[in-house]
Amino acid sequence: MDYHSIHGSDIASFDISNTHRLPTVSASQALAALEDEGSNCVSTGIKALDKFLVPFSVSSQMYGSGKPRGIKRGQVTEIWGPPGSGRTALGTQLAANTLSKKDGVVWIDCFQKTPIARISAALEKMQLGKEGDTVDEASATKASSGDGFTRYSCFTLPHFLALLSRPSSTTIPAGTSLIVINCVSALINAALPRSHVGKQNTKQPQGSTPAAKRMQALQAIISLLNKLAATRNCAVVILSQCATKMQSEHGASLVPAVTATVWEQGISTRIALFRNWSWDERKPHSVFLAGVQKLDGRVMLDVVDSASAFTVESTGVRDVDYEASHPMEMAAAAAQQKRKIGQTELEVPDSEDEDYGWAEEDEASLPAPPPQWQGSEDIILGQDVGRSEDEEEADEEYHSYDEAEGAEEAEEADSNQE
Repeated sequence: MDYHSIHGSDIASFDISNTHRLPTVSASQALAALEDEGSNCVSTGIKALDKFLVPFSVSSQMYGSGKPRGIKRGQVTEIWGPPGSGRTALGTQLAANTLSKKDGVVWIDCFQKTPIARISAALEKMQLGKEGDTVDEASATKASSGDGFTRYSCFTLPHFLALLSRPSSTTIPAGTSLIVINCVSALINAALPRSHVGKQNTKQPQGSTPAAKRMQALQAIISLLNKLAATRNCAVVILSQCATKMQSEHGASLVPAVTATVWEQGISTRIALFRNWSWDERKPHSVFLAGVQKLDGRVMLDVVDSASAFTVESTGVRDVDYEASHPMEMAAAAAQQKRKIGQTELEVPDSEDEDYGWAEEDEASLPAPPPQWQGSEDIILGQDVGRSEDEEEADEEYHSYDEAEGAEEAEEADSNQE
């Protein structure tokens, strides 16, 4: 009788096999995945945004067929914006597009539960667009809550870390193409808030500081997410909140809720969402904009110029036409433009060429200058300011000559008096 027969096998202290290694892929499987359309991207439902996220397709060049574009798999993508900017709507559209291709979706709620009806409505619209026939609403609801859709609620940071630390085939099912994490920044800032360093020199307690603990937690979370995206070949999308950053020179600005360096290095693609006004037949209406701030690890400069417009409906997101200029701005710009005097019928009066009645005799009536009007700068700065060394030597010789001549004249005068 051995130890294992009495106590059983102890596997609690060992990692699950093959969780830290990339899956082995043969050359034939890689070529088949390359030929498969849409195998490496998840569409956002916004054509302009999908085109900007994947500007160049290798398979379209090799095989001549257009490949669906969007958020790349195997990377961590962050979508952030203020409340009401369409973060949850874009996340539900990503989930509906993935479920429509019979792929798996894992949705993790960290702040509040997302209504499942929004995903069902978006999925029903996708099925209607493909089949063109009437689709039962119950079938769409069943698809959004069936085996392909897995949902977790982690309202504390330890629960979230426990879910990511040891992912198994039951927690993250096989065939999962998309993992959406909703408002994980709320958990991080609630459990490990930012530390504000005071001006007074207070003695720090022994051990790790709150700032160091926060950095360790951020590094652990982003490392686990990148490992999960690489090993499962899925797109990890983080829906983050925003914060206000005060700057003395530039004023207040909106930034992502988590902006640490270790976090920035782990984010491959970042999309910023905001809202603006658009004009349709001289009537304003609100429009949602999505701008790519970071793409494949490279920071983009023209975020506003590359923004893609969309609108949020009950059945998901939809592309809209957006023009930055509108009639009010054009009218204001036209009003600011000034015409030249030659283009008008106005004449220049003769008084503009004169001195407005000022005569030279009026200078005599001016008050006298104050004392030390001339040479006041010499008193303050010194008389030799701005003069060269040659000029100073010449003045010294001149003054010495005057003193010698004056001494001789004084001696002659004294002798004559005697």
